[in-house]
Amino acid sequence: MLGMLAVKALLKPLSWVFRGRYPGKGFIVTGLVIVIPVVLMAVLAPLVSPYNPIKGGREWLKPPCPAHPFGTDNLNRDVLSRVIWGSRVVLAVVLTSALLSASIGIPLGLFSGYVGGRVDRVVSLFMDAMYAFPGLILAIALASVLGPNIINAAIAISVVYIPTYFRMGRGQTMQVKANLFVEAAVAAGASSWRVLLKHVLPNITPTLTVVATMNMADAILTEAGLSFLGFVVTPPTPDWGFDLRAGQPFLLSGYWWPSLFPGAFILLLSLGLGLIGEGLNEVLAPKEYRI
Repeated sequence: MLGMLAVKALLKPLSWVFRGRYPGKGFIVTGLVIVIPVVLMAVLAPLVSPYNPIKGGREWLKPPCPAHPFGTDNLNRDVLSRVIWGSRVVLAVVLTSALLSASIGIPLGLFSGYVGGRVDRVVSLFMDAMYAFPGLILAIALASVLGPNIINAAIAISVVYIPTYFRMGRGQTMQVKANLFVEAAVAAGASSWRVLLKHVLPNITPTLTVVATMNMADAILTEAGLSFLGFVVTPPTPDWGFDLRAGQPFLLSGYWWPSLFPGAFILLLSLGLGLIGEGLNEVLAPKEYRI
């Protein structure tokens, strides 16, 4: 019963997406067709998983068959069940990191872009230094210090994307604050916080939404890289990147399915979010602000 209510709550707000006509509809619809089943798979994992993802059976490295559509791994565990439960870890890390990075980067960008002066120069210099550092290397360094944990992995990934939100928020704030309606609000005696929250933030939210979607698509690959190196979960917790690495030694022996399916879902989910971001870029962002 709860599962059906969750499905209805998720699908009802999306009905307008499939019915209307607007720029970028093809990208958005295609992306949703990919992303929605993965989200439902994660939400309904206890209901749709055919086997226990941790407990092994008696069929070692069995190829895909009706009983095990994705086959079994080297520890006799059902690959499909591990893919289903692994989606929970991936989405938890990606969503948590997106919330953390946006909650830090966007306010900093708003403040720095609106205030300007020395504060803007100092914060921008620090963020540019972080942005210039290779993202995956920075995430690996932070995750290795914090230790293998879902929360720690989310924190490490969020640090990578804070400069992106900051740079976009700052640039958009500097452009919006030059408009006459902002100058009129200031002349009318509106406080800086009121100007930022009521006049600036609503005008830059569409662009930031596009940035968030594209960052999440990239964060999936970053999470997979960290998980591949063992910085997200510890055995026997299912995770796509971890299972991809676990199946790698068996590829040369012809056992391709333990690695293929987790890797395919990493690419599919990243592609789906990227398509949604591209479609939103066409719909929400003005031409001069498009990414």
